[in-house]
Amino acid sequence: MHDATQRWKWWIGGFALWTALALLSASERGIWLLYRGQHVNWARIATYSLADWHACGVFIPLLVFATRRWPIDRRHLASRIPLHLAIILGVSVAKIALFQQVRPFLPGANDMALAEMLASGTIGEMIAFGSVAGVLHAAEFHHRFREREALSLQLQARLSDAQLRALRAQLNPHFLFNTLNAATALLHRDPDAADAMLTRLGELLRLTLRADPDHETPLREEIEFLDRYVAIMRIRFADRVTIRSDVDAGVREALVPSFILQPIVENAFEHGVGRLQRPGSIDISAHASGGALVLQVRDDGPGPVEASRGLGVGLTNTRQRLAELYGAAAGLTLSARAGGGTVVEVRLPLRLEDQAA
Repeated sequence: MHDATQRWKWWIGGFALWTALALLSASERGIWLLYRGQHVNWARIATYSLADWHACGVFIPLLVFATRRWPIDRRHLASRIPLHLAIILGVSVAKIALFQQVRPFLPGANDMALAEMLASGTIGEMIAFGSVAGVLHAAEFHHRFREREALSLQLQARLSDAQLRALRAQLNPHFLFNTLNAATALLHRDPDAADAMLTRLGELLRLTLRADPDHETPLREEIEFLDRYVAIMRIRFADRVTIRSDVDAGVREALVPSFILQPIVENAFEHGVGRLQRPGSIDISAHASGGALVLQVRDDGPGPVEASRGLGVGLTNTRQRLAELYGAAAGLTLSARAGGGTVVEVRLPLRLEDQAA
């Protein structure tokens, strides 16, 4: 139904355009005759002009078809230009032949043979039809350019989505492997602790499966998820680690990429306090600063120089996820902590959940 309505609009629009051009041409002809001091029969001039221009309009759909069927591009330039010139010549001859059949019914039309009309009018008709064809080709080029542009944006979005999913596919097995390794290590030494760890891991995995890894989530939900992960790591490290959290109340509804903190905290465990022979500490904080949300994870481990040898999948994927989601508006930095240790800081645009909705 929509397509039929659209076609009718095109036909009505085309008829109106050719009628307007015919009346404009008739006006020009009449004014020229008046300038020469001759009598002007406006009805006769208008009728003749309308018949002439609408005879042209009959062949416009053929030009539209030829433009879409054989568009001019770099690959086919040498073959398409002669083809369209031949089509324009054929259309011009056909239009003159058609108009020759109409002329006897027009008031005041002089008697001209078809050969005479072809000799005197073909070049002019070719110029007219060539101009129309040029406009049609320009419109077709613009249409194809917009289609390619839209397709390119769609492909970029799909590629970005695929890259994010690929990063998550790397991240989840990495986290799962490390946790199962830790549970295996505890199994013989402390079966109850291993059982508790696996139970909490099951709860954590259920949350992971319910959440969409490629969308944002309120920071409070991310902290709840992180608390479950930290509970697993407390079992593994027992009294060897102290974990502190300081999240400003004003940013608890801020939107963050789901699971953004877990790999950073995991890095603090694996490459920070996990390498110490003494008890260590991890501090997690979140606050607003200059229109940005700042997330920090600090540990008192060996520091970024030594730890950087084993950062691996976690932080690398986090950097890439931030770049895919926010571009230059977000970033992850790794630096030395005053007094020893490592600071991982994430900055991203501060957007609250109610504002995004």
